[in-house]
Amino acid sequence: MSRTLSLDPFHADPDTGLPPPTIQLPAAVEEFLISPPRTPGKRRILVVQGDWEAGLSLLGQDLMDAGHEIGKVVFCVPDLIYRIRGMRTHVFRKPLVEFEAWLRDLIRREGYDGFFLYNHYRPYNQIAWDLAGQMNLSCHVFELGLIRPNCVTVFSRDRMPIPTIAAEWDRLLSGSPPPDAPELPRMLCKVSTPAKLVVFCTNFFLSRITSPLFPNFVDQRGMKLWGHFKHGVIHLWRFAERGRDFEMDPVFAGEMSGKYYAVPLQVHSDTQITRNSDFKSIEQFIKKVVKSFERFAPPDTKLVFKVHPMDRGYKDYTDLINGLDNRLGGGRILYVDRVHLPTLLSHSRGLVNINSSVGISALTHHVPAIALGNAVYDLPHLTFRGGLDAFWTKARKPAKRRVNQFVNLLLITSQGRGTLSQRCFDVQGRCKIQWPPVFHGEFFVPPSAPQHDPHS
Repeated sequence: MSRTLSLDPFHADPDTGLPPPTIQLPAAVEEFLISPPRTPGKRRILVVQGDWEAGLSLLGQDLMDAGHEIGKVVFCVPDLIYRIRGMRTHVFRKPLVEFEAWLRDLIRREGYDGFFLYNHYRPYNQIAWDLAGQMNLSCHVFELGLIRPNCVTVFSRDRMPIPTIAAEWDRLLSGSPPPDAPELPRMLCKVSTPAKLVVFCTNFFLSRITSPLFPNFVDQRGMKLWGHFKHGVIHLWRFAERGRDFEMDPVFAGEMSGKYYAVPLQVHSDTQITRNSDFKSIEQFIKKVVKSFERFAPPDTKLVFKVHPMDRGYKDYTDLINGLDNRLGGGRILYVDRVHLPTLLSHSRGLVNINSSVGISALTHHVPAIALGNAVYDLPHLTFRGGLDAFWTKARKPAKRRVNQFVNLLLITSQGRGTLSQRCFDVQGRCKIQWPPVFHGEFFVPPSAPQHDPHS
């Protein structure tokens, strides 16, 4: 049974308790938003909340070229890029509490048979996710890739990553032939995080300065422009202040090699923590790890916490970690930021995390890893599954053969090679992504053409 998602945090303005008033759009804007007549298509897909970089609009154009009809719900001004790129648009400016009834009516009137969502835990997407189950509609979700930075995750309600991979893995361990490594496309350029941030910040800023046109729009993050600007300044200051952290790289590769455990921190508001773990906060996770480390880890080892770059401006755990280190006598716990992650991982004694994709990176570096939350890679013969207290002394490196089999499973079931924010691979189409066989077969392969079966 699919989990019903809570919408309580998104119903009203936190200051007044009431939804903001809706204003009338100018006539010229209303005229621009009128969609062209519908043309027949193989599938009728509605994009609900997409990515801030509007990469799904390029996928929409690719799907239109393949004969499908694509529509988009417009929640804020940046969403108008879908209209500019030729897709039907449907403006929603009412409070969130009215979205479900509005969406039901839209589906009945327009005949959409499926949804595309970017992160199904976002407020409007939560409603669409549940509604798809109730109305028997297809529903595909897109997220940041599990294999960073060159992939995008895509899955449907019928093929959720964790149960799908677990079932495939059980078959493999039972003797089924392992999947072949997929042929990967030629890389045209490197994925650039700063470039992604520039597009994100530009569209977010545009949505805020035009917010009177869409006064009821909400997202899973706070929408106050000043708050994000303040944290952006803090991010830049800490980025500069911690510029000498890279001097630890040769230390990790030299005198500390094999004598420390790496602990990558995740973004404090990450839905992978709030929805897929028992931790209420990153602080709780840090305290749990240190307590176990103090009692059970070899006395000559250290613990290295790594800052998540996207949380740099929002959270600082320096005081907490220094206090815990003092309790252990000092010098056993480090808190680092701008270090080379592959170096940190490859020379570590093991990796402890909640369910970050860094866990997959650790496995590819053949480092013992443990996941304290629900993770797609928390599988027999990959991660240590005997509990945190035993991990410090009993964990063993994963077999390279098993790691390669797992990565190949990911690539053929849920990982598109490429990113929505940048066009970095030599692949046909506008979004330049090599989609996994299941998704490609559903939307791009003609019905008469043979489709790849991941079990074959």
